[in-house]
Amino acid sequence: QLYLTYKSGKTEIVIPTGDESSGWQVAKGHLRESSLFTGEYIDLQSKAKFGGWDTTPHWKELYTDTTDVGSIHSWTMPQRYISDTTLKKWRHHLHVKSKAVPMKSKDEVKPLHKLSPIGRLIPHESPPVLPMEKLYPDEILDLGGGRWMIDFGKSFSGMLRFESGLPEPIVPPEGYPKGHSVNTLARDESFITVVYGERLELYTHDINLPLVAGMGLHDGGPRHKSKKKGDPENKGGPCYPKDHIEDGALLQRDVYILPKMDGGEGSFSDARQSHFTTHAFRFAEICCSEEPPSDVTALAYRSSFKEWGDFSSSNVRINGGYELVKNAMNANLLGVQSDCPHREKIQYGGDIIADSPSAMHLYDMSAFYRKVVLDWADQQWDNGAYAGTSYWLMLNDQTGIGTGSGETVWASAPIIMTARHMQHYGDIEFLKRTVDKHTKWMGCLKIHFDK
Repeated sequence: QLYLTYKSGKTEIVIPTGDESSGWQVAKGHLRESSLFTGEYIDLQSKAKFGGWDTTPHWKELYTDTTDVGSIHSWTMPQRYISDTTLKKWRHHLHVKSKAVPMKSKDEVKPLHKLSPIGRLIPHESPPVLPMEKLYPDEILDLGGGRWMIDFGKSFSGMLRFESGLPEPIVPPEGYPKGHSVNTLARDESFITVVYGERLELYTHDINLPLVAGMGLHDGGPRHKSKKKGDPENKGGPCYPKDHIEDGALLQRDVYILPKMDGGEGSFSDARQSHFTTHAFRFAEICCSEEPPSDVTALAYRSSFKEWGDFSSSNVRINGGYELVKNAMNANLLGVQSDCPHREKIQYGGDIIADSPSAMHLYDMSAFYRKVVLDWADQQWDNGAYAGTSYWLMLNDQTGIGTGSGETVWASAPIIMTARHMQHYGDIEFLKRTVDKHTKWMGCLKIHFDK
């Protein structure tokens, strides 16, 4: 339901749920899973079942279609989202956990549950993330056993687009290759997997599988080994899903699923693309089918700010370096300025301090960097400390001064970016809006830095 709060303080509930329901209905959609890092499970039968659900001809009165009741695709009454904590309590819990305030009792660091509190809707400061470039394959390679590799010639952040859908899947006689087995589906479900990677392994020429940095998860090499059996990620869990355990790496992977029953709704030809998860890749493997998908392209995404700068010279190597830097920058500008577009997707202060002068010459970053600074302002602890990332993570506190702050230079990114924003765009109002926040950070440094 939607709460409207007017300037007078009056609050109105629009389209309430529950006993005063005004026709709200809910059902499981075609996205079974959608992970920021790994990818999506797309149910093609459900996709066909709900085609046009948001149009008048396809709308159903609740429970009028008795054939749907009890099925996984049925429309049902919604349940109200209830959180037994508040933003104030949740924020205090994070204050204690980050040591921004001292812990007075153990109860203070025990969240009641994993459901986050209901927050406030605010206007978005930055342009939306949109597809900015369409890429066509440089080469499609037959790897045998129904496995196809597509090479797009450069790495980028984006999604594959199957304009004509996917071919019918096969079960490879010698078993699924690494990265393409899925152990969480029902026996009567067929599937096609799409695995993404930015490079090929030096000796095997297989697609590079590892995703998350800092967890020791890798599919080979003398320096990076998969963790031994018995370690937490080998047991599955919220940070290491069970369907990735067999491969010893947290994969970038989308799975398109369809029950094997004859005459059911849906087809692999209905597959198009993932919906929320962008992947960072040059290579994509599709498995398993007799033929590669026809009419496959890729869409490169980034925040849709205006590009107004350019560079060229008579030196082909310098021009290539410029394109390399620009391409890497584009891949890391999707709503936040990330350190890497797949393994962490985290907005670190250090990367922004280093890269922002180039970005401001290439693009109109006025709204984007305003939003970046406000990300840090929203995260700032009550003692004035900024973290090294725009939302606090227990990563680099040991390199800072403690009290919830991160590495000091990285944590000073919002101050530096406000100054650069003022110098580049002359936005005095934004300076006025944020100066008190930055003053609190300087006061925190004055108290704690030399300790």
